[in-house]
Amino acid sequence: MKYVFLISITLVTLQCTAYLNTFYNAEQAFLQANTEHMKIMRHYPDSILTTPSASISTNYERAIEKSLKVINDFQKNQKWKDDALFLIAKSYFYKRSMPKAILRFKELQQQHPNSPFIPETYVYLGKAYIEEGNLSKAEEVISYAIEKYPQLDKDQKLSMLLVEIAIRRQGNAQAISLLEEAYKTVKNEERRIDLVLRLSELYIQLKQYNKAIAILKNAPRKKELPEQSYRLDRALLNCFMQIDSLNAALKQTDLMLAKKLYISHFKEIELKKGIILGLLGRYDDAIAIFEKITAGVDSTTSISDTTGIVSEALYELALIYQKKKAAFDEARKYYNLAAQSSDTLIAIPASKRLSALDILKNLRSAPPDSAEDNNFKIAELFRFELDEPDSAYNQYIAMATGNTGDIVPKSICAAAFVMRENGKDTAKADSLFRVLIEKYPSTDYCKIAQQQLNLPVTYKTREDSALDAFKAAEVLLYEKGEIKAATQAFFNVYKTYSDLPIAPKSLYVAGWLSDDYLQKNKTAKQLYERVCDRFPNSVYCTDYAKPRLKVVMDTLQALAGKKGGNEVSRTQSETDASSSDSTANLNDSMEESSEIDDKGNELDSSSTEPKTRRNYAKYPPADPSAN
Repeated sequence: MKYVFLISITLVTLQCTAYLNTFYNAEQAFLQANTEHMKIMRHYPDSILTTPSASISTNYERAIEKSLKVINDFQKNQKWKDDALFLIAKSYFYKRSMPKAILRFKELQQQHPNSPFIPETYVYLGKAYIEEGNLSKAEEVISYAIEKYPQLDKDQKLSMLLVEIAIRRQGNAQAISLLEEAYKTVKNEERRIDLVLRLSELYIQLKQYNKAIAILKNAPRKKELPEQSYRLDRALLNCFMQIDSLNAALKQTDLMLAKKLYISHFKEIELKKGIILGLLGRYDDAIAIFEKITAGVDSTTSISDTTGIVSEALYELALIYQKKKAAFDEARKYYNLAAQSSDTLIAIPASKRLSALDILKNLRSAPPDSAEDNNFKIAELFRFELDEPDSAYNQYIAMATGNTGDIVPKSICAAAFVMRENGKDTAKADSLFRVLIEKYPSTDYCKIAQQQLNLPVTYKTREDSALDAFKAAEVLLYEKGEIKAATQAFFNVYKTYSDLPIAPKSLYVAGWLSDDYLQKNKTAKQLYERVCDRFPNSVYCTDYAKPRLKVVMDTLQALAGKKGGNEVSRTQSETDASSSDSTANLNDSMEESSEIDDKGNELDSSSTEPKTRRNYAKYPPADPSAN
């Protein structure tokens, strides 16, 4: 009996040891994962949660596995079941498996209402609902927690979640109000800095820079909190730059560079200082700083620049050499290095500017006989590719004063637009547009100038006249119902403006009306053939005239068959003749001898409609492409 008792004691002890060991392993796996995870999250202080790495996720999964074993394999021992459930729920949360996390937190609340972990479950549930985008539920849970467990909000942990909800709802004003209230009561210095940073970010989003500057200046800087202190000074620097207080911004960079606390950020601060010096017009000083940042850089180090600081410095150097020094070879060298950066925000514009400088070099070395065309292309490069409006303007004006012909008004017009773009000099632009109206009244540029100055347009281009003639033909068709006159009018548009894009459309409409309305099959056939002879690649040939031409030719042959063999032969010979010269029999006036319609009725050449079809629909769609 004694031995049985000892064995029982031993078994119970072993079972308890296994139980404790399993839970211990679960807890250690979670602690290891969460410690590494928190190190990553310190770099994203404004985020509720960041995605864990694969190795961290593996440890969270191990914690879940061991905790489930505690619950399932040791059901008689309930002592640490709430611990295991809480560990499972937290592991799912940090793995970003929010539905599973929410389910487990609720299970803990329902099955273990007296667990010491219950208050904290509401914090996690609120965060999980925010991450899921269920903001109403998150607000409900967090508000309940603040009321039920006010101690949880002693350092504004829950209040900051309400701020996050307001921000995600685009309610910046509400978020600011919540932050301002929280700031009044917070005592922890680290929390105060966090609140200032969030509040200043919201002020900056609303462009309330002076409010942001006021709270950033007064915020505490702590040696034991170097990253937060740096973020405060960086935000203050950015505010000074946003309000163009460049001297204050420059002073701020010097103050930041004097703090050894920020030594890991010195290159970033120097980059900002170089940009500010460039904005102040101190280009040589800016170059010196950028060259210091990029010292010893080649294509290999440019590619491996993960911070983007070196790449941006290279790009800024290139911009100064291009735009301020006109040293294009130096600019090309730095654009080439920046273009090899892994940062696409730098590499792509650098590549474009490098290409533009190469084109500029080729244009300037081209033979003199193409100088006029090349000079205009050079001006376009400065204007559109190299972001040098002053150089573009000077190039256009030089071309306007040193040439004759169409290039003069063309250059004046382009120069006017350069001055008008971005409100650069609207008075000068208006003056140039008036020169076009006064000196070049019979050009397209006069019309453009009148439109830009909101003046009545007195000059019409051939395109305008062609469009007016087409619209007049439509009036005859739609408003007056004069089909024959409209058909002639559409044909006249083609005849007068055969070199313009409206020509194939006009010619097709004339054929279409002859076909569908006037029943003039031979005329329609000749017009359709002319569409394809003159405009073979036009949609009015490929998609419309060709299919209709086949139908018309079949109709002509069928009608000719009713007249007998001789008529068939005559029709066939006419068809053959038209094949060799489809427009030989088409007069400019489109007047023809009478024809036979599809019912064998003879058409009166003076009539606008077939005699037996007075109720035929008069108004087809204005644009035949609608068919």
